[in-house]
Amino acid sequence: MRSKFLGIGISLLFFLILELVVRFFGIHYLEQPEIFFVNLKKNFVESGKGNADIIVLGDSRSMALAGYPKDSETEYSVYNHSLPAMGPKYYRFFLDKYLKKGNTKPKMVLFAASPKLYSTGYGPPLYDPDAKSVKENESISAYMNRRWNEGIEKNFFRTPTPNNIISYSGKQEDANQILWEFFGHRYLHQFTFAELSEQYSGVERLFILSKAAPLLYQSYRFHGAIRNALSQTNWKVDKNYKEKSLFCESCENVEAGLCKPASSQLEDNLTIEDQITRHFGKYNISNRLKPELVLFSKDMIRKELDEELKNPKPYVYEKPDFIVLKELIEYTKTQGIEFGLVYMPWILEKQESQESKDLLADLKLFFRENPEAKLFFFPESSYPSDRFVDNIHYDCRGEKRVNEEFRNSVLPQVFRFLHSKEKSN
Repeated sequence: MRSKFLGIGISLLFFLILELVVRFFGIHYLEQPEIFFVNLKKNFVESGKGNADIIVLGDSRSMALAGYPKDSETEYSVYNHSLPAMGPKYYRFFLDKYLKKGNTKPKMVLFAASPKLYSTGYGPPLYDPDAKSVKENESISAYMNRRWNEGIEKNFFRTPTPNNIISYSGKQEDANQILWEFFGHRYLHQFTFAELSEQYSGVERLFILSKAAPLLYQSYRFHGAIRNALSQTNWKVDKNYKEKSLFCESCENVEAGLCKPASSQLEDNLTIEDQITRHFGKYNISNRLKPELVLFSKDMIRKELDEELKNPKPYVYEKPDFIVLKELIEYTKTQGIEFGLVYMPWILEKQESQESKDLLADLKLFFRENPEAKLFFFPESSYPSDRFVDNIHYDCRGEKRVNEEFRNSVLPQVFRFLHSKEKSN
């Protein structure tokens, strides 16, 4: 009996030591790049050291925008806080956290997300992303009543046959489960358990907290890092990794395949940190891809675009729901922060579609009805398809162009707008 308790005690002591090590020794530097990236941004916000005059919010496409320090050529400092695949609810929550953590209140928020994130409302709840049962979040009582009635109607709670099963990595699984595995960690790593509890309500709160509860243990939260730490290869760091990071800002070097992620997870993450730090939040994830994969993806996009032009689908325009923009504008107004939307360039054929034209017309109307906010444009709102690696992300040369135009054309517009607001106040 004593030996059993001794074994249990040793096991508990081991996990306690592991938990303490993970909590206090920056183990996230050995995590997979996406989780490391989210935690890097989270730690920066929670440090309270943010002091940019203008902060950029957006998704994986706007991550390609570089920020700038205040100097003789840049009147206002800019920092990019864009994160990939966070969903439309994220932005309001992020701003609230940014201010509560003691970061300097920015003069302006520049929203640079893709149209789907600001024109389709908040979408269905997390627990029913396809809106097969409900389109909006339910109270717990409403959910239980609905599920009871569904149970009776569907032969006493018999599980319905899934109709969105897909094959992935040699296994078959529900598409929504796969999407959650890919993107769900971004909710869970960006916000604490307590923050998530405040942000959601009803059944959606129960869903997100059930996913977040295991992450209260740091040893589970960073289990990927613990696994990577067991390999000596992941600890090796080239002393010249910062020089290699600079080397890989040349598109010629990226396209030649000389800038693949390091085999060491620690060096790879340190390189990501170096680029984000030097460019004030910018990181173009497309530059991590192998050149042959980029070429294949571009060829697929070209074929899809040609097919759409040859065989256009019947066009039905759904009026946009700009509730995300409306609530962001209202929130920034209460905080004394100016708000602007940057209309990011997209693929030429997509941007010139009737749907994009109609949406842009409605977007311009929305800003005319909300004159306290401002809509900013690049010199051109579309780029050739060969400046993208897929339907969303810029390739290296697309990134160079969008940043040149952001610095030389968009930011001067933003600065003039801020000047006019400061004078009127």
